Amino acid sequence: MKYPCNLIQDLLPLYYDGVCSEESKLIIKEHLAECSLCRELYEEMGNDNQIVISDLNTDIEYQKAASFHAVKKKLLKKQILIVIITLIFLSIVAFSFIGVLKNSVEIIPYKENLSVSMTDNSLIGRLQGNMANNTKIKRVEINTEDEVNTYLFFCLYGTKWDDLTTSNEVFSEYVICPAEKGAEQIDSVFYYTGDYTNIEN
Repeated sequence: MKYPCNLIQDLLPLYYDGVCSEESKLIIKEHLAECSLCRELYEEMGNDNQIVISDLNTDIEYQKAASFHAVKKKLLKKQILIVIITLIFLSIVAFSFIGVLKNSVEIIPYKENLSVSMTDNSLIGRLQGNMANNTKIKRVEINTEDEVNTYLFFCLYGTKWDDLTTSNEVFSEYVICPAEKGAEQIDSVFYYTGDYTNIEN
């Protein structure tokens, strides 16, 4: 061997990285062909570097994966938050809309869905397809020379909510003149949706 092993071993990293001169490459190559000890060191150097590179790449990939999972988790949380806020907003809008409908009192129009009958000596109004929340009743007596005529005017009030949600198969009944108030004395009954002020005139 022309060159000592310690000199060759000092040059091995440069040879491995390919940064030494062409003359040094030839010298080291000849030495490795003859010296098993330096050859083993060179091979171990290659294995060590491969392991380091592999570990480094693995760490980078783990960092990328962790970063990706963190971003994905953050986006998922954001999406869940948006969905929750949207549901809360829609719930508030829906409840507000239902509240408006339930508080919107209006006269129930006559659509041949009303009838009046005498039941147990009481006048009973029957309403189909709606639920009245309030009633207005006015009893009017007209005195003439020969007789007294008694008329009963009534009106039912409901909400838009009941109008939308009540089935046409549903019936509701209301006492518009009980027996003890002289229901039998009523000559005529009118469903009247106008102004009740001075209706007796």
